[in-house]
Amino acid sequence: MNKFRHIVGKEKKLLSITVIPSESKNIIQFNLPYWLPIFSIILILSLTAGTIFYYRNFNETNQQLTLANNTILNLKMENNNQENEIHFLKNRTAEIESNLVELYDLQSRVYNLVGLEAEASEATDSSKDNEGTESFILASRSATRDPIFNTSNDDENIILDDLIEKQKKNMQKLIVDVEEQLKYIDSLPNLVPTKGKISSGYGYRISPINRRREFHSGVDIANKTNTEILAAGSGIVTFAGYNGAYGRMVIISHGYGYTSVYAHNSSILVKVGDKVIKGDTIAKMGSTGRSTGPHLHFEIRENGVTLNPVTLLEDL
Repeated sequence: MNKFRHIVGKEKKLLSITVIPSESKNIIQFNLPYWLPIFSIILILSLTAGTIFYYRNFNETNQQLTLANNTILNLKMENNNQENEIHFLKNRTAEIESNLVELYDLQSRVYNLVGLEAEASEATDSSKDNEGTESFILASRSATRDPIFNTSNDDENIILDDLIEKQKKNMQKLIVDVEEQLKYIDSLPNLVPTKGKISSGYGYRISPINRRREFHSGVDIANKTNTEILAAGSGIVTFAGYNGAYGRMVIISHGYGYTSVYAHNSSILVKVGDKVIKGDTIAKMGSTGRSTGPHLHFEIRENGVTLNPVTLLEDL
């Protein structure tokens, strides 16, 4: 019984708090259970620790959120930059494709202008290149309509580089071919060598000297004495002198198997070894050799065989 009373006494143990106001004579006193202050301290410490923990977590979360927002913003900016770059590359690709097509067209037009025809193998390659270019253009245009590319930028660049390199080689070959063709055109003896009228054509005729039928290996162009005689094509003088019935004569080698002959001249203005340009004055018209009057006897020979000059001469 005494032990029970001791326990009850402990349970009834209280903490007295006395408040003495400064302006009042009344003293305030109240009793609290002894465990309440301890509980209050523990509660305050717990709340303080919880607040500190929450604040730290909040700061970390806020920092992570800020970092995530910055990352998202950077990704958006990078995405916009990539979209702008892709748009630029698409436009640039289309421009290059257009230029390539124009180059192919220009190449064909140049060949046609100078009278050249591409070799069969080259024509086949060009056809394949054109087909490849058109296919590539269609693929690129399709890609520009779709948000997802059918062909990567690297692949596009590889294809374009390949096409540009091929076209560069084609243009280099075209330059060589055109230069050779221009050289051929310049050398071809197709310029009318003097002013006047044709007094005797190419082929069989009655000789004005002996009145017999003979083969005339050139054309005779009659005019006044000392009328200028021009080189029908560029070349090298291989003969310049007197040659029997031909009188004073000039022979020019034009290359490509062609030579031209200018006979019955009154005077010769070039010598053997001279390089002449189409249209240069090489002699003056005369009547030397076997001749009935001032005229130019003009021959064109291909690989040593005479041909009708009219088939080559322009505007005769």
